[in-house]
Amino acid sequence: MTIAISISSTIGGSGKTTIACMFAHLLSANYKVLALDLCGQCDLSEVLLHDNTVRGTICDVLESGDVASYIVPINENLHIIPGDQWICSSPFKFYIQGYKMPEVVIAMKELLNQAKTAYYDFVVIDTPSTSSKEVFSLSLSISDFAVMTYSPNKLQLIKSWLNKIKYVQDEFNPELRVGGILRTRFNDIEASHIFYNQEACRLYPDYCWNSVFPNSPLFANIDSHSIQKSQVATAFKPVLDEMIFRLLKTRNGIELWQK
Repeated sequence: MTIAISISSTIGGSGKTTIACMFAHLLSANYKVLALDLCGQCDLSEVLLHDNTVRGTICDVLESGDVASYIVPINENLHIIPGDQWICSSPFKFYIQGYKMPEVVIAMKELLNQAKTAYYDFVVIDTPSTSSKEVFSLSLSISDFAVMTYSPNKLQLIKSWLNKIKYVQDEFNPELRVGGILRTRFNDIEASHIFYNQEACRLYPDYCWNSVFPNSPLFANIDSHSIQKSQVATAFKPVLDEMIFRLLKTRNGIELWQK
């Protein structure tokens, strides 16, 4: 059965897309993976697509109602539905047809759930910013697990993210589970980094992963070439290993967290 993982955040610059890129790329070494770019910046598509010509995007999927025609193979194990800078305007098509807010998300959810076919082991979703309420909710509504990337910032932003998870669970996807909080961009030098790191772990001990996404030059400008380097994969391996352990353990029926 396909497992859909969304990488999201309420914090800009937290490494969300880099994490999604690394998950999709490294999982594809052993599994069939579909990367779904729902972020208007389209950085996930830019990194993974290399020099492939894109003949359609996620907006074409939502406009046409056809998912399969716009899936682009990158290699045998890794496919992608490319992103589009206009993704956040896609819900207006449904509003024009008379849909209300919950109905808009449900209509898009039913369409994109077609991408979760038996062919894929994983779907990795790069979510948009929270400013696009419909598309953000859409990304969570088709997910089995939601992972937050948290870089040094206000702790209230974690609570805000958890509230959004609860909203989607109540309205669209009761099967959605919190995959945890992956701390990113922290260092052991700045006092603010130390404070927010310690407080996040104190307040959310069950949610915070043991591994931390390293604040390393290796990940400063990830592109189609650097992502292939063995040292990049090695540096990211603790994060990947913990993701597989936590998410698959939960999926097998051992609940690690409460809603």
